[in-house]
Amino acid sequence: MDEKIVALYVRVSTGYQVDKDSLPFQKKELKSYCEHMLHINKKRIEVFEDAGRSGKNTKRPAFERMMEKVKSGQVSHVIVYKIDRITRNLVDFSLMYDDFKYNNVTFISLNEQFDTSSAIGEAILKIILVFAELERKLTSERVKDVMIGRAQNKQWNGARVPYGWDWDAEKKCPVHSEKEAPYAKAMYQMYLDGGSSVTICDYNNSHNIPTKRGGEWTSKTVADFLRNPINKGDYRYNYRESARGKKKSDDEVVYIKDVFPPLIDPKIWDEVNRRMDANSQNRNTSVFHPIRKRCNVFAGLMICGKCGSGYQVKGKDSRKGDGFRPSSYACTGKYQKKNCDNLNVSDVKIGPFVLNYIAAMVDASKSRRFIKDCESLERVILSHVSFSDVVGISASSLQDTLDLLFGRSGSELLSGNPISSGATDESKTTELKEKLQRTDRALERLKKAYLFDDDGMDEKEFLEMKSKLEIDRIKLENSIKGLASSSISENVDQAAFLKSASQFLISHKINSGDYIDYSRLAALDEDSMKAFVNSIIDHIVVLDKRITEIVFKNGLTHTLLYR
Repeated sequence: MDEKIVALYVRVSTGYQVDKDSLPFQKKELKSYCEHMLHINKKRIEVFEDAGRSGKNTKRPAFERMMEKVKSGQVSHVIVYKIDRITRNLVDFSLMYDDFKYNNVTFISLNEQFDTSSAIGEAILKIILVFAELERKLTSERVKDVMIGRAQNKQWNGARVPYGWDWDAEKKCPVHSEKEAPYAKAMYQMYLDGGSSVTICDYNNSHNIPTKRGGEWTSKTVADFLRNPINKGDYRYNYRESARGKKKSDDEVVYIKDVFPPLIDPKIWDEVNRRMDANSQNRNTSVFHPIRKRCNVFAGLMICGKCGSGYQVKGKDSRKGDGFRPSSYACTGKYQKKNCDNLNVSDVKIGPFVLNYIAAMVDASKSRRFIKDCESLERVILSHVSFSDVVGISASSLQDTLDLLFGRSGSELLSGNPISSGATDESKTTELKEKLQRTDRALERLKKAYLFDDDGMDEKEFLEMKSKLEIDRIKLENSIKGLASSSISENVDQAAFLKSASQFLISHKINSGDYIDYSRLAALDEDSMKAFVNSIIDHIVVLDKRITEIVFKNGLTHTLLYR
């Protein structure tokens, strides 16, 4: 017990209390109590201080640090000047006091003078907490009533002024911003001229027009600005639960007309908002409106080759003669500050390429007895008619694939579709497991050498070696799993690999070696097509409507070269 600390917790909630020496007073009284009443050695005392923090919840740095020590068994006493210094919430106190009891911590409050070691002391403590919480709620209600009263009297309640407005300290109200007002008016005009929240967002970011906080615009920040009634001179208060919380009911909202000089002609504001309401009902408020209840096969798989952003679904094209409705995708960098000009792409271009490339890889695994080197491997893959505009595949991509085909690496050619090398005996598995153990030991030795050897390697060398060993480890694990798996190219296991008749058809087409009509298969079942592609492809890189890189689930990367 003598080795445990005595925690003195002090808190004030406002700068006024801090300036009036409330904290020093609390600390002085608590230390005096420890010295003269409990006869505690000063070395055991530790002060936990939260200045300017509210007691309505326990999200306070010093309090959380103290509770960590309580839970780790380092504290014998927790002492406060008043019970409401530590919490005013009965639920929070109950949880905290459970931790005190579990860890044999004595809780003392100087002002209330109670002893928690007795049942009466605990009961009195909880009664005090009930009234402390009641006081906090009554105070909150009084503050809310005052703020609503101020709003009804057309007085600003201190919130951040919106875009297009500045705060006038003398008048104590928002006024038109000389810097932002022209841009604000231009946004309304752009919407009237047929624009949307997305096109306005795109314009602002591409012309380096910052938001109120200096960040980038989004379609939501544009829409919120256009919707704000202060721009036509009306004052709206108590509109949401919090800054970004849910909207309150109309009877709770304070709405007063003609409080401020209008930034925008009220007729223009009304027309813009009427159009926004109509567009919202027609579900076309932006080109990136989410496509619901429809499957977009390559959503989440594409990365822009120019700016590195992901691609988003732009929409569904009109239905083709075979019933297929291809999705179209656009780089999200176009609508951010990057202002990317990479071209949009469609399933019409991406789908046939990806599916036939997977088929080409399977064809290569079936024809590996005819493949002698990287050049012959490249010919097999590019022999498919779908790749007529591809000049070649990078040398490193071909070499890695060649290593996989002939078992010179511990991974599979296609994740989810392992290529069997014929070595499925127990001795091969044992050998791979031993290699895996050696790799684990090498990783441990490498970490120790880097952390504890003063004359060891530098950080870059350590990270390079660590990355190589971790890749080797993944390959070994995949190889061990692959020994027990059947090959899609040699022995398609319908029960394990295929989950539906649609996926069976996809698999059958891939194994056939014929050109695959992507639109026909996707029209039958896009969900199965999406599941199939996602089981094999990690991501693809797109540049000017061409796939420049395909990364498979097992980490194999193919870089494609074009004329």
